[in-house]
This record gives sequence, C-alpha cells and structure tokens, in this order.
Amino acid sequence: MNKSFCIVAALCMLILSGCASDRGLIQPILLSTQVPAMDSGYLAGNFSRKWDSNKSSFGLGILNTVTAEEYVIPFGKETDLPTDISDEYDMIQVPPGEYRIAYWITYSISEQVQTSRTDFPIDTVTSKAFTLDPGGVVFLGSFVPEMKNHEADGTRTWTIQHWRHTQRSAQKALEKNYPEFKAQPLLCPSCIE
Repeated sequence: MNKSFCIVAALCMLILSGCASDRGLIQPILLSTQVPAMDSGYLAGNFSRKWDSNKSSFGLGILNTVTAEEYVIPFGKETDLPTDISDEYDMIQVPPGEYRIAYWITYSISEQVQTSRTDFPIDTVTSKAFTLDPGGVVFLGSFVPEMKNHEADGTRTWTIQHWRHTQRSAQKALEKNYPEFKAQPLLCPSCIE
C-alpha cells in the first residue's frame, strides 16, 4: 500500500509540475531584422521596467478570444547583466485572430514560471478587443510597472500603467525598430486620434 501511494503521489507531482510551467506562454522577442511572414500576425509595444535583484520580470498576457490560447509578451529582452529597460520597442509573432489584452504577470526569469497574475478589467481601453490580420501588426501601447511600498507591513504591490500613443507615433516606432515591417498594415486599438 505504501509503495502504491508513493507511485500515485509521484505521478500527481509530475502532472501538476507540467501544468505549472509557463514556458510555452512567454514568447520570444523578435530580432529587429525580422522579415514579416504573411501567415503570421505581430504584436508590438513599448516596455519599461527596473532591474529586479530577485530575478523576476513582467509580461503582458494576450488572449485569443476565439480559441482561448494565451501568449505573453515580456517587458523587454532579458540580459545577463543587471539593467533597467526604458521604453524598449519589442514585438512577438502569433497566429492571426481575435485578441485582447487580458492580464499582466510577474515571472521568474530563470525558470520562465509565472509568480503572479493580475487581470485587466474587461471594459477598459487597455483590454479592448482587436483583430490581428495575417501579416499585420497591432501596436498595444506603452506599459510601465510601478511599485508601491507599504511601510505599515513591509510589503510592496505592483501596478501596470498603460500609456497610449498616436497612430503616427506608433507607425514611426515600428519603422524605426523593425524596418522590414514598414509596409505592413498597423492597427493601434488604444491610439489617441
């Protein structure tokens, strides 16, 4: 009986550890020399963050509203040396479809495992649904984490600020950072204009 219990417990732990991994969710940031593929879509944004000695980072959770698939765009490229990231323009590749920004996460850089998740309210400009066409780019805006220290209990909480752009500034940023995408259609659901 004891041996059977150990086998069942070990199997459960293996199954649960597989479910806890977020390696598939966190997408690689494309190189600036990337050439567009007409059967893919692209999500771009400007991201800032302070280097964290705890080796954690932030990501923006994008939900396909038809298939329920989720993708996470990290807040900047990870580096081996401690460095802050300020207004870094990054892009990921995902299948075309219907999407919305659903949440933001913190995650362990080394294990690529989510440590916290905060949902965006569904009725905000940030989480407005959009269509990502084949070969198209959607600019999501600028995202900046802000930390608040709570002196009373010694804890800290994070919020994510979403800064909106104009269509023109979004287009210029795309052309500057991903020149091969200059001719691709650009949608900016949260742009001011």
